[in-house]
Amino acid sequence: MKFSLNTVLSLFILAPLLHAVTPSVTYENRPLGSIERPLVFRSYLPDPGLDPAVFRQHYLSSKALKYNPGIGQDVAGEIKPLAGIVAGVGVNFGPALSYVFDTTECRLLYVWQGGFVDMTPYWGDQEKGYRLSFDYVPRLVGTLFWKTEGDDPISLAGKSLTALGPREYLGYHLEKGVPIFKYRAGEASFSLAIRPSTTPLACEITLTTSSPGALGWRGTSASATGTLQFKLTGTELGKYQGYIPMAKVTKASADAGAGLFNQYGCAACHSIDGSKSHGPSLGKLADTKIEIEGSAQPIVADHAYLLESIKAPNAKIVKGYPPNYMPPFTLREVEYEALILYIQSLANPE
Repeated sequence: MKFSLNTVLSLFILAPLLHAVTPSVTYENRPLGSIERPLVFRSYLPDPGLDPAVFRQHYLSSKALKYNPGIGQDVAGEIKPLAGIVAGVGVNFGPALSYVFDTTECRLLYVWQGGFVDMTPYWGDQEKGYRLSFDYVPRLVGTLFWKTEGDDPISLAGKSLTALGPREYLGYHLEKGVPIFKYRAGEASFSLAIRPSTTPLACEITLTTSSPGALGWRGTSASATGTLQFKLTGTELGKYQGYIPMAKVTKASADAGAGLFNQYGCAACHSIDGSKSHGPSLGKLADTKIEIEGSAQPIVADHAYLLESIKAPNAKIVKGYPPNYMPPFTLREVEYEALILYIQSLANPE
């Protein structure tokens, strides 16, 4: 059997997938798990501006000289490393929660809602069959609400895990699909689980150790011996919409909107046939009355509403759906209009 280069690259990157929704191999550039079957993903992952002090155990390699293949030798200058995380494990519960755990530092790096990652820079454009040159790092999708800094926020008997000694990653196991990470700091062993919360911009933390002394988490009042369980609540630190390709839409049309709908992975959360998903279905939505959270009166899904919902998804949330599941999209006006025309075309499908 023959494979295209893009297929081989996709299979190579997906080979270390630890656990995934069925099927286990996906070619979608915006993969998503679910609360029932989270996606556990080992690959290059984005660095959303983490404190360099976090990476004490990461080895910084020697300078790499630039190489000129035209003359067959090194030239002046050096190659800068890509701004990505190479030892992280990304976990995604659908739009409800995503996080990255670093297996070198053995700590939670950052947490977000509303999506996962856009793999276009790494896996490439499916239609064209090639990836971006000199860019392996995926892009975040969603709302970042917590990230670590400085010493490890976890403490044992009043001491940060950073002060306990070198960290050693011991692996993980799954409990109902949820990864439980195991690691050691000095002589103390720990297990850590992160799960979605019903509270916006929050997640549920379960930390366990058999070592004596109280467990704590910096910045919270959480404290317990043996097992620490608490809700980690953050604030909006940034909104990300994934990889932004060079736009080619010059005239708004329903066909152009359909292309954008697929390009930005909208189908991962919005069906077009009325079926239930992470977000409201777009099938037969335009110009109908919909119920909004916090409002006694329904509103009409007219042009103004559709435009606002793309630009500011939290402005008017459809009843029954949580906030922060959809990142705001910053597009050109012609692209907004194209998407709206596409949604309106679904009101009376052929």
